[in-house]
Amino acid sequence: MPPESPDSDDAFVAALVAAQRRLYAHIARIVPARADAEDLFQKALLTAWQERRRFDPSRDFFPWICGIARNHVLHYYRAHQKADLLLDPTVVDQLMARLVEEDAHFRRREDALVGCLEKLPAKQRAIVEGYYGGDRTIKDYARDGGLAVEALYKQLQRIRAALRQCISETLVAEGG
Repeated sequence: MPPESPDSDDAFVAALVAAQRRLYAHIARIVPARADAEDLFQKALLTAWQERRRFDPSRDFFPWICGIARNHVLHYYRAHQKADLLLDPTVVDQLMARLVEEDAHFRRREDALVGCLEKLPAKQRAIVEGYYGGDRTIKDYARDGGLAVEALYKQLQRIRAALRQCISETLVAEGG
């Protein structure tokens, strides 16, 4: 067992915080009652903290913590079997595995999107950042940019098509 160090705990906490939203979303998808999903989420976080020394930092954190959550969800369903809950534990296990796979896929797509946004010409990137990153309506954004609303929609349509193609090409190049 590796020695305890504040640095390793800090790195663990950073990984835990980064994974929280995604982990809760996964649990909430397969546990019908929100209160139960929140309780299982908290149990998974507590178990992860208690078992943090078992985590290998050279591996991906999210599948590891999903495995912990999976065990809590399976226990929940086994304990509530007589209540005729919707999902069999085998199905829960399969769903959790699928969610981890999907998460990895979406993370690869997200990384590709970031790279593709960086490749856009500055003017197109400014349009994307201004429109999607702001709190203005498309009408306000078009007016402020001196464009007709239809022209802005057309530019956004072309930019989105270019981003879709770039993401596809990036994923193919990476073998995904």
